[in-house]
Amino acid sequence: MRASAFPVYYGWMVLAASALCEMLVMGATSYAAGLFVLPLQAEFQVSRAAASSAILILFLGAAIAAPFIGRLLDRHPIRLVMCGGAIVLGLSLSAIALSPSLLVMALLLMFPAAFAFMAVGPLTTSTLASRWFYRRRGLALGIAAVATSGGGFIVVPLLSEAIQRFGWRQGLMLEAAVLVVVLFLLGFFVLRDSPASEGLDDHPENHGRALAEAPAAARKLPLKDILFSRAFWIPSLTLAAISGTCQATVVTLIPYGRQLGFAPATVALLVSVFAVSAGVTKVGAGLLADHLNRRALLVIAALCMTCSWLVVSISAEYAALVTCAGLAGVGLGFALPTVGALIAGHFGAPSFGTVMGWTYVLVLLFAILAVLFAASVFDRTGSYVPAFQSFAGLLGGLLLLNLLMPPFRQSLMP
Repeated sequence: MRASAFPVYYGWMVLAASALCEMLVMGATSYAAGLFVLPLQAEFQVSRAAASSAILILFLGAAIAAPFIGRLLDRHPIRLVMCGGAIVLGLSLSAIALSPSLLVMALLLMFPAAFAFMAVGPLTTSTLASRWFYRRRGLALGIAAVATSGGGFIVVPLLSEAIQRFGWRQGLMLEAAVLVVVLFLLGFFVLRDSPASEGLDDHPENHGRALAEAPAAARKLPLKDILFSRAFWIPSLTLAAISGTCQATVVTLIPYGRQLGFAPATVALLVSVFAVSAGVTKVGAGLLADHLNRRALLVIAALCMTCSWLVVSISAEYAALVTCAGLAGVGLGFALPTVGALIAGHFGAPSFGTVMGWTYVLVLLFAILAVLFAASVFDRTGSYVPAFQSFAGLLGGLLLLNLLMPPFRQSLMP
């Protein structure tokens, strides 16, 4: 059945399927990494730091992969990229589960697994959202961004139960098998490349799109047009700093709260506060991005994140930690769909994957550096507060940059 025959706009089906794929992949990788720390430490007799390094290895490999995957998404059928990524991810996780060597595990995680992670993760979801939606692109990007948080609620409890029952190796094998089947089926049978490929380019959702994006579709975007453009650097650096320090928020707030003497269950709620505030804000910010000035929304994101770190820098009360987590979630919730809408508005959907791939390089590298910086500061000083203060200064500088820099051209905005 052709997509044009569906009673509702088929873009919603594509968005739902790609968001589900992203949710499963994020839940099975970045959110589930903590489930393997203790089993790896016990089996290989390594330090806690070494056993906890999987997420940093994955992010480093993903940062290397992001530009290549982004260009693949712009030049080849997304279904092929998605289905190929699903197969590679399943084989990589299975090989990790069977490997007796930590070095081999790290190499498998850094290269094939990380490349597959980018091929079926948030970069692909946001690329599809930008292609299938024009009038409501901000909303679609906001909904797509919510999937980043959903995996922790669905995949992690199920995988934890599997590890408890069968062990970490068998649990990982089971996870790999489920991922391959679900991702491949959704990618092959539901995903479609664009409205034009399904005869929906004249749908009301796409009115005005052909005229606005014709110049972008008619030419290949040179790399220099990305890397020498304020339209790339300002949103991308802002998102990278917000997202990277948010990763540090998730990693540091629980041990910091325990250091202050708060109960484990009490500090664990901080992650939930962050996740809920981010999820709710992403949809709201996506709606606003379709109607308000997007640079103003980016300023709000930077302001919230700056205030988040300032609050926790000057107060050790539990209310300050809750405020920090909530404001960080709001900052990330504003930043993700807004930056996607800004990039699609300036560079056009035909080049979105390529540009956003380079954005993800910055996002992933900032995440690695922020986590390592916070840990290093704690090791030297015995406190996370100097790291919090440094993050506040960084975000404050980006806030000023967004306020003072003149707006860049947004000729493709609907």
